[in-house]
Amino acid sequence: MQLEFDLQPGDDRLFTDESVEQIERIEEGLLKLERGDLDAALLNEIFRAAHTLKGSAATIGHKRLAGLTHALEDVFGAMRSGRLVDAKPLADLLLSTVDVLRALVDEVTAGEVLTDAAEGLTEALRAAHAAAEAASAAGETAGSLVVVAAPTGTATGSGFRADDPRIVSLMGLAPASSEPSSVVWCTVDPASQWGSVRLMQLVIEAEASGNLLASAPSRDEIETGFESIELALLVRGRFESLEGLRTTLQGVDEVTAVELWPVEAVNGDPIVADRRQLDLGPEARGLGTTAERAVAGDRLKIAQQTIRIDVTRLDELMNLVGELIVQKTRIQQHARDVVSIADDDTLAREAEAISQQFARIAGQLQDQVTGLRMLPIESVFSRFPRVVRDIATRLGKSVRLEIEGKETELDRSVLEEVGDPLGHLVRNALDHGLESADERRAAGKNPEGLVRLAARHADGQILITVEDDGKGMDPVHLRSVAVAKGILSQEAAAAMSDADALRLIFAPGFSTAARITDVSGRGVGMDVVRTNIERLGGRVEIHSTLGRGTQVELSLPLTLAIIGALMVRSGDRVCALPLTGVVETLRMDAGSISTVGGRHVITLRGRVVPVEVLDNALGDPRRPLTPGPRGLINLVVVRSRSTELALAVDEFVGQQEIVLKSMGSFAGRLHGVAGATIMADGRVALVADIGALLEKRVLVPARRQTPAAA
Repeated sequence: MQLEFDLQPGDDRLFTDESVEQIERIEEGLLKLERGDLDAALLNEIFRAAHTLKGSAATIGHKRLAGLTHALEDVFGAMRSGRLVDAKPLADLLLSTVDVLRALVDEVTAGEVLTDAAEGLTEALRAAHAAAEAASAAGETAGSLVVVAAPTGTATGSGFRADDPRIVSLMGLAPASSEPSSVVWCTVDPASQWGSVRLMQLVIEAEASGNLLASAPSRDEIETGFESIELALLVRGRFESLEGLRTTLQGVDEVTAVELWPVEAVNGDPIVADRRQLDLGPEARGLGTTAERAVAGDRLKIAQQTIRIDVTRLDELMNLVGELIVQKTRIQQHARDVVSIADDDTLAREAEAISQQFARIAGQLQDQVTGLRMLPIESVFSRFPRVVRDIATRLGKSVRLEIEGKETELDRSVLEEVGDPLGHLVRNALDHGLESADERRAAGKNPEGLVRLAARHADGQILITVEDDGKGMDPVHLRSVAVAKGILSQEAAAAMSDADALRLIFAPGFSTAARITDVSGRGVGMDVVRTNIERLGGRVEIHSTLGRGTQVELSLPLTLAIIGALMVRSGDRVCALPLTGVVETLRMDAGSISTVGGRHVITLRGRVVPVEVLDNALGDPRRPLTPGPRGLINLVVVRSRSTELALAVDEFVGQQEIVLKSMGSFAGRLHGVAGATIMADGRVALVADIGALLEKRVLVPARRQTPAAA
């Protein structure tokens, strides 16, 4: 069934983005409510989120979404009023509602029905609300309000004036004096991108109350795109009896003030009315009027400095910056060439100075554009409280999730790829890592298990840690499982260190689970983690202590578009080695290189490191390890997953920033090659995939050994 909504072309993305934000806010609040964090501020926040979502859905004509959020809002309203004091019995119902809300929002983009569960959930929520109403005690307490007395018929902080044309036009529609009426003056945040939508929401809410007589601007004017941040409503009833309507209107997102004025006050009679304003937050409480306005002004300035930008435009901008970096490198190289030819020439020196200035500006531009693409990892971490809650319930375990460093930023392209690996790690921690409550008691632990997610910046990378305080991993058991599954021979397992045994969990098909469940046990999760992280140019490290828990650490680059690389020449080819995998560079005498089992090795501070010619490692026709003119061999030591390899190259060209380009489908998948880059002279250089190079080579494990004679 095809669906149509009242949206202008391109507005579906804006609606979806804002709706998803409201749904995430509701879900986060529900998880806190389930834990017993029942406070007024939290209830108000999720109530407003549901109310905003309902208004937006009604505005575009999504009736099922509006109906479901209306029923959800009623339940939250019962919680706010104290008629419903325990959210735990309704947790599964409310979280199921959140899942269906997401599907309903997706229908706006899909243009078709994606779920038929909305009606059933709407009825279930209405039943829950009716039960709460029936069980509630008589009498209700009014919510706390910010009330300021103001003389009527005069200018107020929101811009209301009795002689405003909108007010004058409404006065001609006011009913006879036998039927009291009031004017409601609403103000929308000037920074709102959906000003007319907010006005329409206010009109719809007033109509739903059954009290609306007229509005200025009218509904028709708003629908045709009337530009305003202020709305006047003429409603039935005296302002003292309209508190419920005021609260409802104040709950509309981005509405900064709602004022109630008796019609007789607007017409000039000396009656004092209440002016109720949105609380500006804790920083404004207790301040005088002037100071409050200063706080409001600062908030509006911040809001006006923020805009939404389509990510495709940022991607295009980043591509252009990448091309600029390529040209920067070429200009610098040409300037150096000119200076080397005409050292004393004034124009040559000026060209060099201009190239340096251009390089500085290009670098600053690169930093700014990269910063625009940076997003807090909170957008990924925020999905895990729900995941942990659901899986722990399914497994019958009590689990506490701690999140640290959610404000840590990384590139959007990296952020999009890190969610699935983290999901695998969290599921493994819950299923394999944490014991049952009885097992934890028997071990002298808190029956409630702990899973910690943490992120931080370190050395130009982002480090993400997934840690649990469970039973840990037994290297002896891991070796025996690997032997039983045919992954290792008995001899290889016996020679393996405990650290290497822990890394067995990343082997394809390896699993210690006694049975396969819908959570884990198929032996593909950790292999996917390693593959995905290394494809991003990152690394995975694992540490575990038997009986105390396991820690998995992911090291990721901050961005994938422009990376630092060591440029080297091997034969007729120039290659780029990403600096994230480079340990150090060496020039060694050929006599210092030993041979073990037919392979070249060096001893580096007690570690035995294999040596391989770069061309050979990339799969080219093999050529021997040949010293340079002075009997020295250039080596680049690279590392991935604690495995090292010394790559022999003919020349160190230099270190520079490169723009990583895809090889394209015509080139196919080249072994050990991550992509290509354009050098300063216009030639194309291959970018090595260090992780793939080390994974495919049969390497001597890094351990202490006395070097053999050459």
